[in-house]
Amino acid sequence: MGRVARRYLVRENSINHCTWRSHNQEHVFASDGEKEKLLSLMKAHKERYGILVLSYCVMGTHPHVVCIATDGQEAFSSFWRVVNHSYARWYNAQHGRRGQVVMERLSSPRIQDDRHLLNAMRYGDLNPVRAGLVRSAKDWRWSSHAHYALGVPDELIDDAAAFLALGRNPVERRIAYRHLFAIPLTSSLLVKRRDLVSAPFIGDPDWVSSCRTAIARSGVPPPF
Repeated sequence: MGRVARRYLVRENSINHCTWRSHNQEHVFASDGEKEKLLSLMKAHKERYGILVLSYCVMGTHPHVVCIATDGQEAFSSFWRVVNHSYARWYNAQHGRRGQVVMERLSSPRIQDDRHLLNAMRYGDLNPVRAGLVRSAKDWRWSSHAHYALGVPDELIDDAAAFLALGRNPVERRIAYRHLFAIPLTSSLLVKRRDLVSAPFIGDPDWVSSCRTAIARSGVPPPF
């Protein structure tokens, strides 16, 4: 299946894993100030467009954001258009440059359920570890890991229902979340980058297959 139209992936209250790469793989988030600028733009616009940010990790060339589109696809697309355009204008002004900052179309695979949501969150948290930037997810300042694993307040984050279900109180939840990181990255959902970034759906094989088949046969969004 070729590229899936956004309207098939994002719907009212859908959960999506969002990411994009910078133009020419430039480190457009190299400094702390650049990372903070992106997060501040997301914080400033998320309420207007009905976006709940469940988790994030900002790397040098790209962000990872898991969010809920409470107002559907049009508001979701408007949110990212405003955030990315505003960041590009700011970044170009800061560096005395012109032209593209975002290289590619935003990737926004849809997440099936809470189990797969936790996998996507863990994947994002471990990006800087896999890149060799830090030894542990807790050492990367620019992610939501410290909020979930250590209880550090984060105004950008709307606590994921999957996290709240991990325990009866905040302490139990944080311990359970940290335990997720003791599990080796053996799941096919985590070993293959495509499964959590480029593929249109994140979930069980049967669910993914049914989503693809429904789109291919009818040309309309499947009734999830």
